[in-house]
Amino acid sequence: MENLNDLESSFFGSNVDNDDREAIKRTIKSDLRHTYFHAIETFFEIFFALNPQNQKNRSPDEILFTLTYSKGSETYDRIGEIANNEKSLDFLNEQIKYLDHTITIGHYIFYPCIFSKERFPPELFDQISESIEAVKYGIKIIASDFIRREEYNAYKHGLRLIPGSSKLMLAEAKSMDVKIEWDISDSMSFYIKTQYPDELKVITKLFDFERDYQMTIFCSNMIHCMIFFRRLMYRFKGDKDKFDQIPIFLFGKEPIEECNKTNVEIQDLVYTVTRTENKKGSS
Repeated sequence: MENLNDLESSFFGSNVDNDDREAIKRTIKSDLRHTYFHAIETFFEIFFALNPQNQKNRSPDEILFTLTYSKGSETYDRIGEIANNEKSLDFLNEQIKYLDHTITIGHYIFYPCIFSKERFPPELFDQISESIEAVKYGIKIIASDFIRREEYNAYKHGLRLIPGSSKLMLAEAKSMDVKIEWDISDSMSFYIKTQYPDELKVITKLFDFERDYQMTIFCSNMIHCMIFFRRLMYRFKGDKDKFDQIPIFLFGKEPIEECNKTNVEIQDLVYTVTRTENKKGSS
């Protein structure tokens, strides 16, 4: 956001006023939020497809079929299970046989092809185990972010997403003197159904674009691990130069906690709207 002024003329010309500039910022923050949800969903689709517990065999074709025939409702249920069940990711510590090596499922999903203790230093395998523990911590965070899909659906179906609020004020009941005030203009509101047909909920969320960006990078790094090392296993001609030195990305709990840090003072403002009965003769 700091470099927006330098970039805006390249995209929008020189006739950008303050209102336009704020609209551009809000659009970018909206896109960051939406992209984070996309990254979470992409991660879980690949993560579930690569789980050897769900495969008849571990061939590339089988993984492709699993991805293609994935059912959204089942995927969402499994993400909810991860968010709500503390032991839901324990299966990543279970051991399997793969290419004559005994490894954990977590190792198979995130670090395939890193098996040989002759080629790789012994301490690397301890670091991979620690990395997978950190990944388990991070996966639960993104699962918890995703399970309330009303916001994601509002972004996908934009008629339910509006910049609806600018300030939140708390006032003394008798005098109406404002005691506390928050600027919530940098926010979006979305509508969701309730159990009552004549009622809906309006939820306002302030953009925490720094967290959205960092958590999207975290998702992207996990996706990279799952794909990059598998690509090396197939030894495509274009990857020849990658075999001499293999970069190995390791995760840590503290960096994930830093990505997950909240940067706004207030969040999740909720109020309800009730349908009023149409009066006779009204249009």
